[in-house]
Amino acid sequence: MMELVKCRRTVWKALHHDYIEPQDGTILFQEGYVYPVFQDSAGTWLSTDEEGVPHVISETEEALESDPWFEVHFIKV
Repeated sequence: MMELVKCRRTVWKALHHDYIEPQDGTILFQEGYVYPVFQDSAGTWLSTDEEGVPHVISETEEALESDPWFEVHFIKV
């Protein structure tokens, strides 16, 4: 199943080198843009970033909105 979501807050690439990470200028998902999302065979929801690379945006098999991280960054269209 595929759905569309709108980005609420820009999602920056995280480097995971430290607890405080500077924004390195690499945007994965841009605020205000609409992205297609889809579930993989394990039920994880994914979307592709501005460069076409897939990223997990919700680890729940149920509705997208049940994932707290998703709720902060995206809204279903």
